[in-house]
Amino acid sequence: MKITQILAAAGLASIALAAVSAPTADSSATPPRDTTASAATPITGAKSNNVVADTIVTGKVKTAISADNAMKETDVSVKTENGVVTLTGTVKSPDQVTLASALAQRQEGVRRVENQVAVR
Repeated sequence: MKITQILAAAGLASIALAAVSAPTADSSATPPRDTTASAATPITGAKSNNVVADTIVTGKVKTAISADNAMKETDVSVKTENGVVTLTGTVKSPDQVTLASALAQRQEGVRRVENQVAVR
C-alpha cells in the first residue's frame, strides 16, 4: 500500500470530520429548504455520521495493514460501509490473507470484515 493512499485517506477523514463538526450559520439567514420530492437529498444526521465513521475506519485499517512488516509488498484495498470492511486485492501468501483480516478486525469501529483478498 502506498503512503499517498494512506495520506489521502487520512486527509479525507479530516475533511469529513471538519465538515460534520463545523458550526452552522445563523438559521435566520438560511433560505428555506425545498422539501419537494425532486429536491436533492443532502447527507445529514446519522447517514452523515456513518460516512465520517466509515472514512475513519478505512483510514485506520489501511494504516494498520501498511504499517505491518508482514504486509509489505501487498496490494490490499479497503472499503468500509456501515462498519463492514471489505478487503480486496492480492497478497503473496495465505498467511497474509489471514493477517489482513486480523489487522482490520482489531480496529475500533469495525463490525465485520469481508475478506476477498486473493493469493497471487
